[in-house]
Amino acid sequence: MKKHIGQVFTPLKWAEWLINRWNIFDAWLKGAHICDPTAGAGAFPLAMLHIARQKGVPITPERLSRLTLIEIVPSHLEQFRENVKREFGIDFPTSQIFCQDVITEAHEGKYDILVGNPPWANFGDLPTAYKTRVKPFFLEEGLVPDRQKTLLGSSRTDIAALVLKVALGRLLQKNGAGYFYIPTSLFFGEGAHSGFRNYSARSALNGVDARRYFAIDTVYEFTSTKVFEGIGTSYCCAKFRGDTRQDFPISYFKESNGDWVEHKALPLKNPTDPWRIVKDLDELNTDTTLEIRLRPEQKPRQGVNTCGANSVFIFDRKPSHLPEQFLYPLATKEIWQQNSLSPHKWILLPYHQQTGKPLLSEEIEQWDTLKKHLQNAQEALKARKGTLLQSAINRGYWWTLLGVGAYAFAPFKVIWQAYGKSDFTPVVLSSVAGQMWQGNQAMHAFIPCWTAHDAQRIKTALEHPEIPTLLRQLNGAGKCNWAQPGKIKKILAFD
Repeated sequence: MKKHIGQVFTPLKWAEWLINRWNIFDAWLKGAHICDPTAGAGAFPLAMLHIARQKGVPITPERLSRLTLIEIVPSHLEQFRENVKREFGIDFPTSQIFCQDVITEAHEGKYDILVGNPPWANFGDLPTAYKTRVKPFFLEEGLVPDRQKTLLGSSRTDIAALVLKVALGRLLQKNGAGYFYIPTSLFFGEGAHSGFRNYSARSALNGVDARRYFAIDTVYEFTSTKVFEGIGTSYCCAKFRGDTRQDFPISYFKESNGDWVEHKALPLKNPTDPWRIVKDLDELNTDTTLEIRLRPEQKPRQGVNTCGANSVFIFDRKPSHLPEQFLYPLATKEIWQQNSLSPHKWILLPYHQQTGKPLLSEEIEQWDTLKKHLQNAQEALKARKGTLLQSAINRGYWWTLLGVGAYAFAPFKVIWQAYGKSDFTPVVLSSVAGQMWQGNQAMHAFIPCWTAHDAQRIKTALEHPEIPTLLRQLNGAGKCNWAQPGKIKKILAFD
């Protein structure tokens, strides 16, 4: 694996904070064997030694023999040994350092406590060669239901979920515990993380290949403190208990004005569903399913995704040199902020409105300016990443975008802001001079409609006051998954 994939190094003071929060140091003094399965430069073992020095506790060979590091990058382990030598004058025992990939390589040790910060990276963002190596393990651990799903929504499954399942299943002593910094998406992600929320891992305990249960005990979510500088992902630290069935509700602490305020967490409906966070269980008295009649072709969708080619397809002004029939108004924040239905941006979609399929190359040839515009960007368009996109490019459609189908050209859209918001305000958009409004990537989600009456009916149903309440309970306020299609589908019942 490339060195930088998913690496989020833990600052020493925050390694100490986690150790102190959960009394891990005291457990070590009492004889617990402790392992960091993705140790990086060893912040957690180093923190243990710092705490020992602060408390005047001797760092003996016997105590060192109960601290273990596993790390895939050799130079990180060398750095750790140098740091221990420089700061403590100790040669950290090589018998306790393993240069291994904890996912793909067997490790014989079993530990009372696992501690650390697994890498954070979506399956879809891993290097191609490494993706091929770890894909069987995603399947084996039930994180994706089948190989095809790894190409689709489950490509957003975080490798942290896999590391946790592997570590809790294979490295933990019976009834042991794990303490980790992790992305909160493991608890709140839609389909991508439901496989993590079966709360079981493949086990080889006592040499028997079986499933092994684990439970999340307590969570602390950081909302204002920056534990990891420059990280946009929402994160928390959590305690896991091995060989225990998951039970709800659990204690879920959120930061508020420098204090930790206790909430309760429990799944929306089904055991593997995303969690709801409530201050008081009385808040659960509302019905979590709101009925709304939609046809199958009306399922909620994200906006159009250029896959990194905004400069080719999106314009601040309507470009006069391109054929008008392929230019569409693009939804922007002004619709909600200024109640403005005048387009502020335009998007080029070289597609058939009737079918939602991309133009053929011979059809593009009919428009010289369109042909020239696309050919000038051909190299960049062909270099875009993504399995579905590459499949279309390989078939010769290198001007393809994601999120375009017949639904994109429905004459009406009930559309809302889906990303980074804490209010839910659906609006109905029709057409501008016969051209249908388009949503902009994950910023917007919409339900396609073919009559104005149907659009108004759906908008009215979506204005139910319980919907924003539920979205806030699902912990999405201000985050990227605030009101994405998968979440809306969870809280609405469709025909």
